[in-house]
Amino acid sequence: MLSQNVTRDFWRYTLPAVAALVVSGLYQIIDGMFIGRSMGAEGLSAINMAWPLSGMLFAVGMMIGMGCGAVCSIAQGARKYERARQALAQGLLLIVVLGVVLGAVVVWLAPAFMRMQGAEGRIAQLGVDFLRVVGMAGPLVLASIALPLLVRNLGAPRLATLAMITGCIVNVALGYLFIIVLNGGLKGAALATVIGESASMLICLTYVFSRRNRLRPQTQDAAPQPRLCGEVLSTGVSSMLMYLYISLVVVLHNLLFMKYGGPLEVAAYGITGYLLAFYYMLAEGICGGMQPLVSYYHGARQPRNVRKVLRLGLMSGVGFGVVFVVLLMLMPWLFAGIFTAGDEALMAVTVQGIRLHLFVLFLDGFIILAATFFQAMGRARNATLITLSNMLILFPFLGVLPLLLGLNGIWLSLPISNICLALLVGVMLFRQVRRMSAPQGA
Repeated sequence: MLSQNVTRDFWRYTLPAVAALVVSGLYQIIDGMFIGRSMGAEGLSAINMAWPLSGMLFAVGMMIGMGCGAVCSIAQGARKYERARQALAQGLLLIVVLGVVLGAVVVWLAPAFMRMQGAEGRIAQLGVDFLRVVGMAGPLVLASIALPLLVRNLGAPRLATLAMITGCIVNVALGYLFIIVLNGGLKGAALATVIGESASMLICLTYVFSRRNRLRPQTQDAAPQPRLCGEVLSTGVSSMLMYLYISLVVVLHNLLFMKYGGPLEVAAYGITGYLLAFYYMLAEGICGGMQPLVSYYHGARQPRNVRKVLRLGLMSGVGFGVVFVVLLMLMPWLFAGIFTAGDEALMAVTVQGIRLHLFVLFLDGFIILAATFFQAMGRARNATLITLSNMLILFPFLGVLPLLLGLNGIWLSLPISNICLALLVGVMLFRQVRRMSAPQGA
């Protein structure tokens, strides 16, 4: 599975993962550009209000992919190949069952979810159109998130990257056709997304059931194993909570922006969300490359290699985040202009939002990498604690700062809470690394 050079293996796994997710992040930016230039602030407001509910599907897909991937890699590191194969089969079963159930929930809740955030008229209808298409394709959405992570853990990182890039290219091409050419609105955006995700899923499934996969599921592995499914879900739960947390944060921001401002502020917040998502995707790519290695080396009882992979992950993820923040602070109008299409009012609000909301963006990467590290080590409790702490720290700031500073308080709540959480996560990470170092120093 691996060579004897940790750095080479890190980049062999990480670069394909980063390439795939950066392309995915760029697709989201291009998709937002299509929406902004075709539908203006209304379209951007609607997609920003609809996304958190569809985010539930992404969250569960990430939970299955990261949880099943970690269990598979730890088992492979310990040479327990039958257990790894069974875990993979249970992951596939979970994708189908949970995809159907959650997709139905999304379709059912769509109208009430938009109303709850204050959406009315055209904005509400655009959001419902998007959610109904995504919900009806629930299993496909889960599979498109989980399967590339599983394929990467099966030792085929390049194929996982190819699958994701293919899906993104299809998304962009169809997004232009459905949104710009055919004026299909957010329903067209959703259709393009689902078709692109289907292409990615098919490539991954072809590998999973091919003879090249030494863990190819067998017929007897399809029988439900509740205990193994529980282990997969518990290991990946922190990834799900992280995505659900992001969805909840978006909802709360939307509610506050509608209270203290209006759809224009929600649209500007959506634009900052696209920029944040781009960096988040890059950090997730580094996590996706780091996790199989950490899990494997942990299962093989090689703590020195585990520490080296962690160091490489932090240097690359946080380092890029710092560079990105510098560019955002120096040229916010350049990034805002991608979406605003000459709307000066939206441009002014977005520039202000970028400067207040994203000035410590790199700390998001640090927190995500740390949570993934604990998850890959099989320490789901630590990873879950980070996510729960993220929620507990942010909510008081969202409650108090808007009362004191108005709109500026809403923009500043997330970065200030991330500064506080990063201090806590830094202490947790330091203690874990020191604990791993102790046996070698004895």
